[in-house]
Amino acid sequence: MTTRPSTPARRPSLPGRLKRTFDQIHFVRRAWGTIEKERTGTEECMKYVPPPLDTYYRGITVHADRATIWRWLCQMRAAPYSYDWIDNYGRRSPRELTPGLDELQAGQPILVIFEVVGFERDRHITVQIKPGLRWFWGNTCCTFRVEDAEDGNGCRLLMIMTVHDLPGRLAGRTGVYQLRKYFFPWAELVMVHKQFRTFKMLAENQAAEDSSHASDSPKKEAGHAGVIRPR
Repeated sequence: MTTRPSTPARRPSLPGRLKRTFDQIHFVRRAWGTIEKERTGTEECMKYVPPPLDTYYRGITVHADRATIWRWLCQMRAAPYSYDWIDNYGRRSPRELTPGLDELQAGQPILVIFEVVGFERDRHITVQIKPGLRWFWGNTCCTFRVEDAEDGNGCRLLMIMTVHDLPGRLAGRTGVYQLRKYFFPWAELVMVHKQFRTFKMLAENQAAEDSSHASDSPKKEAGHAGVIRPR
């Protein structure tokens, strides 16, 4: 009995390979660090922007509790926590919590060109581009959301950015809209990637310090209990 030689697997065609590569690039641009379940719901930011919407998602896992992560998000009122030499005039974003920044109110400036429009403590902060800047940046609104990870190991820090997908009168005539629509998500992804890595480091460091202090307290109490005070 003769056996036919196996036929080598055919490589995908060049157009097929290019399409797959472009699809992967598009996914990173549209949904870096997120899973499908995190991209299906109606987000707070969508309430402030009229349709049609152009929406982008970013996500990272942080090994800290929701309250700690949310408190660090409030620090965006003081600094962007991204590439400080670009968006913070070269000043280093604070590495310690600034008292009072968690007392949020609608209309407060945040992230330089945004203002607070909504929040829920330990859950989310929603910010929107200031009205006077929308001619260039578009009507852009972002929700920074913190939720418990499904596996119980830390939390998920998410950012959902939605943009009103129509050009303003000036942007449409000058071509600004087309440039912004393509390049802004890439630039924003670079900045948010750095910002999320920074918040991850700061929140996890604080969680580790809080855990260390909590474990030291019983030892100190036990030590004090064993001291015999002189009469």
